[in-house]
Amino acid sequence: MESAPPQTPPSDSMICGILYKWVNYGKGWRARWFVLQDGVLSFFKIHGPNKIVVNQETEKGSRVIGEESMKLMLRNHKNGSKHSSSKTWNAVGEIHLKVSSIRESQSDGKRFSIYTGTKRLHLKAECREDRMAWIEALQAVKDKFPRISNSELMAPVDNLAVSTEKLRQRLLEEGLSEVAIQDSEQIMKDEFTSMQNQLLLLKQKQCLLMDKVRQLEVHVVIRRLTLGSLNSSSVSSLNNSARQSTISLP
Repeated sequence: MESAPPQTPPSDSMICGILYKWVNYGKGWRARWFVLQDGVLSFFKIHGPNKIVVNQETEKGSRVIGEESMKLMLRNHKNGSKHSSSKTWNAVGEIHLKVSSIRESQSDGKRFSIYTGTKRLHLKAECREDRMAWIEALQAVKDKFPRISNSELMAPVDNLAVSTEKLRQRLLEEGLSEVAIQDSEQIMKDEFTSMQNQLLLLKQKQCLLMDKVRQLEVHVVIRRLTLGSLNSSSVSSLNNSARQSTISLP
């Protein structure tokens, strides 16, 4: 009799539960199962043929946020899932918290957003308490990563140093003169400085690219809002014209 493959137990930091994700103006808010683990926030569908099946067994050892999340797990547990516990579920999407920022909505106590340089995730919890629990969990994970400011990224490399002690010892063993050793050390330092300058230039280009991406994201959002407003005005004008035509009929 073949035994089932061993399952990897969830880490202490694994957190999961239902959150509502904004999809678009046509579909609105859709419930998704979110999993926070190893600095990555992944989300899965909980409806349809590709839905993830979660219950007390699959989420054993993890922290579950939200009453609705617990109800879903209990429901699946009572119904008895026919899916194998060894099945690997494909996430619909994921966010790496190391390169993201978290913002609470000021107008809605249930909503919050997660931003990266190329992605924007609008989320809504069941209640204020659930939102607070999620934000605290996300921020706690994010705080584990060192935060580097733009000024630190662009800081001059003059204060960086490279040790040439091992090189010096090796050259002494070969019997080279002090002048030759000093020349070798200087060559090594020059090469190191050149590499640091190249890395700094690449970092500057990356920052400029990220700023451009953010500007494009803002432009897309504004364009969508403008088009939505224009479409609403057009529909309203057509409705008014239809009413006037109906009234003028004999």
